[in-house]
Amino acid sequence: MQWIKNSQRFRVRILFLQLAIVLITLLAVSVIVMRFEINRVEDSAFSRVALVAEETAQLAPIGHALARDPENAAEVVAPLAHLAESASGVDYVTIADLNGIRVAHPDPGSIGQPVSSDHESIRNGETFRGVEEGPLGVTLRVKQPVFEEGKIVGTISVGILQSKVRASLVDIVWAFAPWIILAVAIGSLAAALVERAIRRIYRVDPEEVDSLKQAQQAVLYGVSDGVLGVDGNGRLTLVNGEARRLLDLPEDTVGQQAEEVLDQSLVDLLRSDSPEAESVQNVLSGERVLIATRREAMLGPKHYGRTLTLTDHTELEETLRELRGQRSLADTLRAQAHEFTNRLHLLSGLMSIGEYEEAKEHIQRFSGARGEHPETHLGDPTLSALFVAKQAVASEAGVRLELHPFSAVVPGTVIDDDAITVAANLLANAIEAAGDGGVVSLHLNAGPTGVRIAVSDSGPGIKEGEAARLVQLGYSSKTGAPGAVHGRGIGLALVDRIRTRRGGVLKFGSSDLGGAEVIVAWPPSKRPMVKQSIPVPAQGDYFND
Repeated sequence: MQWIKNSQRFRVRILFLQLAIVLITLLAVSVIVMRFEINRVEDSAFSRVALVAEETAQLAPIGHALARDPENAAEVVAPLAHLAESASGVDYVTIADLNGIRVAHPDPGSIGQPVSSDHESIRNGETFRGVEEGPLGVTLRVKQPVFEEGKIVGTISVGILQSKVRASLVDIVWAFAPWIILAVAIGSLAAALVERAIRRIYRVDPEEVDSLKQAQQAVLYGVSDGVLGVDGNGRLTLVNGEARRLLDLPEDTVGQQAEEVLDQSLVDLLRSDSPEAESVQNVLSGERVLIATRREAMLGPKHYGRTLTLTDHTELEETLRELRGQRSLADTLRAQAHEFTNRLHLLSGLMSIGEYEEAKEHIQRFSGARGEHPETHLGDPTLSALFVAKQAVASEAGVRLELHPFSAVVPGTVIDDDAITVAANLLANAIEAAGDGGVVSLHLNAGPTGVRIAVSDSGPGIKEGEAARLVQLGYSSKTGAPGAVHGRGIGLALVDRIRTRRGGVLKFGSSDLGGAEVIVAWPPSKRPMVKQSIPVPAQGDYFND
């Protein structure tokens, strides 16, 4: 029951927060509107007062009376001023002679008295517009000269009480109030609808949205696989930490178009409408071999995009490859031990019957047949183990794997994973191409001038025009089509990316064995790395035989 009470309190807080936002916004707008309205009303009042002052000052009888008989001008001027005051609705019209003595005033008792404010500047031809306090109170007033035949003969002051102007503002406020109340009501209704819409969209209460997001992030960043999400426009909407690591993506990836940050193989998989795209795929991103699984992102009948789950099998494949190599080496040694036991039995039999010369000949023939251990040629135990393992694989396939007599590793040269990966992939392809009864030859040199790996086979060779497509991800010469066979078309694409990163070359040609020859070479690692796939001339110590 406690969570229900918390949920209700949260909804009340959200509702009051939205109402407060609406009220504050309306208050701010109302203050601004009222400020503009006050200015408008005051400008309107000043305009009316100025118009009354100007029209009254231009009445001919007033000018004549002030010019010809100032002492008796009140008899003519006062009635006209009172008429103008009544007709215009202003609060007073005061007219004074050049001595500042009133000849017209709303209060007859004030006629003949000096004006209460300064008219000196007005008698000098200036005009005044502003707010002053007089006998009637604070007024918005306008003062200006009265002319007769171009000469100033008196002054006129017309005003309206400021209290009347502000009283009209109250009427405006009351007229505006219903609209404010209506806006508050609409804002309150909108706030309630927003709360319901959030609950309808996310199917949770608003206070649970943040918890839902945190739970989603915890799940996505807690899984060991990489997860990508794209919407219907191909824009990345979700990238978890493992996907960012596997694909070497920047932090601000979300929101960008998939083709701008992902390998083309991943983009093609996300875009494909083929039913086969829903199956598990081997893809190459950078130099990582990934297992990709694509799924449609659906919520009920609505389609939101696609998701891609990525698993890194590069390290696993390396471990399995080493294990297979060790197992093959063990099988080879076991077969050799069995063969050696048989030979010992033969020698024992020959010596038991006294055929010492025959036994001696068998010993010499056996020792000459074994030759030197491959490690003597290669000078690197890792490469030697790889070669022995591949010999076992080739033997099972009915292929004879040979080591070129000039293969060698200069002492002190470090053989890194790139050389192992390239050699393993080239040998695997050559053994498969040679087939039963075929021959494969490995020619490997590594030293201060770089690394050169050449693999020849007696297979069918490379068709004309096919060399450029062999390094495309997913293309296999066994099928002639990209991605036609699951797991094919990755080895040479990975080899090409390694030689590109190392600033090397990849060359296809015909071998002396009758099939294909593939040569991969790169300079020592101390040279600058080449970031882009650019042609590298075949000349150079590390490429020459």
